[in-house]
Amino acid sequence: MVSRSFLKPTCFAVLASVLSLGPAARASAEEPAPAVEPPAAPAPPTWRFRHPDKTVKVIVVAGSIGAWPDQSYASRLGKLCKNVDVRNLSEVGQGAWALKRKFRDQVVKNPYVRLRDAEFEYWLVYGGGLNSVGTPRSTNKHMHDLFVLAHAHGVKVVALTLTPWGDLGDKRWRGHAGLQRRRHTQAVVDYTLGRSSPRDAFGNIANRRKGGADAPWQPNERPDVAIDLYDSALRDREAQLGDAAVLAEKLARDKAWKQETAGLDEAVRAERLAHDAAQLAELPRWFMRKDLRSFDHTHPNTEGHRIIAHAICPSLPASWGCACEESVEQRE
Repeated sequence: MVSRSFLKPTCFAVLASVLSLGPAARASAEEPAPAVEPPAAPAPPTWRFRHPDKTVKVIVVAGSIGAWPDQSYASRLGKLCKNVDVRNLSEVGQGAWALKRKFRDQVVKNPYVRLRDAEFEYWLVYGGGLNSVGTPRSTNKHMHDLFVLAHAHGVKVVALTLTPWGDLGDKRWRGHAGLQRRRHTQAVVDYTLGRSSPRDAFGNIANRRKGGADAPWQPNERPDVAIDLYDSALRDREAQLGDAAVLAEKLARDKAWKQETAGLDEAVRAERLAHDAAQLAELPRWFMRKDLRSFDHTHPNTEGHRIIAHAICPSLPASWGCACEESVEQRE
């Protein structure tokens, strides 16, 4: 079982500050710029696992969703799986680069975590990427590098896709901007689930990969277990669709969309317009269910975390000793 004390006081302060922001400022806070690096080096790690009798050591690394203080999916996994000793290192506002560094500095360099001790089985549960989703290819590459780093130190990986997010009341999800966020999110989801090639996942960055952009994925580049939370019970599958015809008219006047399609001939452009308008009409069905949202459209509430835990549980290895009988449709 994970104590709530794993959350640093600063995490609560940031969450509280996000709650107090207006809609526009809150939207900006939800997706910080991935290129900004923390100004100071992190403090040397001093934490250690608390239950020497539990043989499966689980490290959870995620952003603010993983840092949820009220019965998070991390704490629930500690209850569902009797053999696991969970340490949650999730932190508010951390993108893929920062989470990769956190694992290196707080786990690999931690003298109290004995990754090479054959007595224990070590697992990373990774649930990050939303804070840097605006740059999906670099986000995928940082995730990839973290998976490689974990495997190099004998740590197996459970990777969670991004969760559904977005709302038409948020201007970032309207018109061409909404299309881009949907595509960026899907690109990160596809890498996590192994649906994309290295070239698709990383773009030109893939040329620096060992073996080049066209070599097949190696086992150390992929999570050992991948969980699709994007297309899951969190998603609002019954949401009302938008009017594609109305959206096509608006999209045709969208400056960013016109710039993107300026080089297309008339017939191809008309076909593209119909395709993109149809995608926009479907956007509400890729948002999180309203009954599962907490203070915004990005963060699941306590019930959402219960659903996440029970979506993960059946795919976990037998060594974890999990009891996953409860249906995700049932409430505790």
